[in-house]
Amino acid sequence: MELLAVIALLGVMLMMSLPLMQSQYYGRELEHAGRQFIRHAQFARQYALYSGVHVAIRPLREARDAWDLGWQIKTLASTPANQMENTVLARYELPAEIQIDAHRFRDPHTNAMQIIFNPAGAAKTKHGGFVANRLILSHTKARNVQRHIILAASGRWRICDPNASSPDKASSC
Repeated sequence: MELLAVIALLGVMLMMSLPLMQSQYYGRELEHAGRQFIRHAQFARQYALYSGVHVAIRPLREARDAWDLGWQIKTLASTPANQMENTVLARYELPAEIQIDAHRFRDPHTNAMQIIFNPAGAAKTKHGGFVANRLILSHTKARNVQRHIILAASGRWRICDPNASSPDKASSC
């Protein structure tokens, strides 16, 4: 009888902890996608610095104007005679369960969803304005689980959890 009581108690504890474990798993998936985005953004910036051309991070399907499928890194040459014009340097396809809200990454002058790194390595528009602000990643199976990818004007990228209660200002969103 005692053995059945212990097994029942373990079953109840497992059922109570399952939603927490799922939300942690979904959060880790979002953090992985966020780290991939930051790695690609750093690669695009470095490529722009070393090659001297503009490099953009854009949605995989630019016609859809959404980041939900993933992103690609393309060179943007200033002259049509340049061989490197619009060469895709890297691609990343997001898992189907992850969605990105990137309305703040819209270039105000061209109305395109993109981040352009100029040859100096800065995320600027053609007219010199600062474009990037934040991407919001969410999971379709748990809408309350989010991660924000933030690009500061200094060029520093970070990932934060808006639901985390932390007194540390550096980790707050």
